[in-house]
Amino acid sequence: MVNQNVAFKAEARSAGHKSDLTNLRTAGFIPAVIYSKGNAGEPVQLNEHDFQMMLKHHSGENLMIELQVGENDSRNVLIKEIQHHPMTARIVHVDFHEISLSRLIKVMVTLDFDGTPAGVTNGGGTLDIQTREIEVECKASDLVESFIVDVSSLGIGDHLTVADVKLPEGFELLTEGNISIATVLKPRVAAAEGDSEGEEASGEPEVISAAKDDEASEG
Repeated sequence: MVNQNVAFKAEARSAGHKSDLTNLRTAGFIPAVIYSKGNAGEPVQLNEHDFQMMLKHHSGENLMIELQVGENDSRNVLIKEIQHHPMTARIVHVDFHEISLSRLIKVMVTLDFDGTPAGVTNGGGTLDIQTREIEVECKASDLVESFIVDVSSLGIGDHLTVADVKLPEGFELLTEGNISIATVLKPRVAAAEGDSEGEEASGEPEVISAAKDDEASEG
């Protein structure tokens, strides 16, 4: 389990036309909006380099941030949405949602897999990752960046399900518990031409994981 405690500074900006947003991005800033209950949206701008560096040090975009706008007091916000340019993947817009730390929230939390399965080390198997995040409900103040899942004890044919993920106190699991998250597959066998016996594939252990494409649109 990795806790989140992230602080970041933003600058106020006026809502502008599309050309203004283009100029803002050219100058190295990301246009963003802070939404809160009863608020139509407060436009702000983020230093692109600093924001990218902040995200780089965290496993996902699901972060609780203490966001300070100018000299005003900081507020607790969640990243609601990050829009990426469809060609360059550059961040073009960010939406924040201001939230009370005592409020219950439903979020997707990343699974971080720790260790090398015994079935990979001793049996030549392959670790197949099927699920990389689960949905939970918790207080905003308890939000974590990821859950650590130990796979070191898995042998050939063993698997873990969502129900096997150890949740901290105060967290409620919302994803179905019987969904598989990781399995150790049998070793691949390549039949050599002219040989009566198959030869086990050699080399470094391989991790199979379905690629997840990010859908992005320019704000």
